[in-house]
Amino acid sequence: MTLRIAVPERGVVAAAARTLLDTTGYGTSPAGELAAPGLVAPPVKVFALPERDIPIYAAEGELHLALVGSLTVDEASMAVPVALHLDVGRHELALFTSDARFATEGDLNGARVATPLPNLVRRHLATSAIAAQRVIPLDPAEHAVALGIADAVAAVTDPRGEMTPLLPAMRRLAGIRSGHLVVVEGNSPDDQPTLRVKQQLLARLRAAGTAGGTELLQYDCPTPLVEHTTELVGATRSAEISALSPGWSTVRVLVGRDRTEALVEELLDVGCRELITFVPRDHRSGRPDDEDGAVTADPEALPVPRGLPEVTLPTHVRGRHAARS
Repeated sequence: MTLRIAVPERGVVAAAARTLLDTTGYGTSPAGELAAPGLVAPPVKVFALPERDIPIYAAEGELHLALVGSLTVDEASMAVPVALHLDVGRHELALFTSDARFATEGDLNGARVATPLPNLVRRHLATSAIAAQRVIPLDPAEHAVALGIADAVAAVTDPRGEMTPLLPAMRRLAGIRSGHLVVVEGNSPDDQPTLRVKQQLLARLRAAGTAGGTELLQYDCPTPLVEHTTELVGATRSAEISALSPGWSTVRVLVGRDRTEALVEELLDVGCRELITFVPRDHRSGRPDDEDGAVTADPEALPVPRGLPEVTLPTHVRGRHAARS
């Protein structure tokens, strides 16, 4: 049996989906072919489909796996199980208009709103007590205001990327919902070889897609400053703290990659030393077939910290720590 995988043919998550699939070795581009050594011999076919149709194909059992935006899954009228939530393909559904009559989202009472995700928009407007005249299903919707079809549009955008040509000329009224790339599992029967390939692909997608937005930050700091520095970092997971030498501790914590540079500067300012960052690697995808199982030194292992000086708290932190004590 051939393992059938789908990615969106266009849209804000299409490029992220294709790139991620290529990193697993199961993609169709030259980058995917370069990553292929060590794969389970797979009968795999990749389909580029309209994103709104992917949950339907999956629910009907025509696909084994698909990479799709979480907003599309939330919009779909047919429920499909989500196998993985990934840290890539961030996108947002937001309201835009160029009509001077609408200054805020609350002004949309009686307005026409065009969008590729009408179910999500209707729910949002109802929750916000906004009685729109009509929500118009339209994909793409960006041209609807200019053509007089609608008074506003609810479009899917990449908050960190370039918008389509018409959106920069429009005013953003409000955000509706944020999304990310997910892997959905279709209701398709699996034979043993297909199941094995699917399990390997899921493991590689997990490895490539869930560590992509974070880095591991390690630093040494005076022990009295551990609480202060972990508050600066503001991590969502608890920091790992270990005693290093009298008066000093080592802290390891996962942080968002987009915050790393600024955090490093702040930690240096308060007296931290030996700051190291590296990207986590997920090895749950297994060992390549040609490895002999020998254990070797990890090239990404953290170095042993050098000798550290006696603790002297910076003046601007010393008073703060004394006040807490």
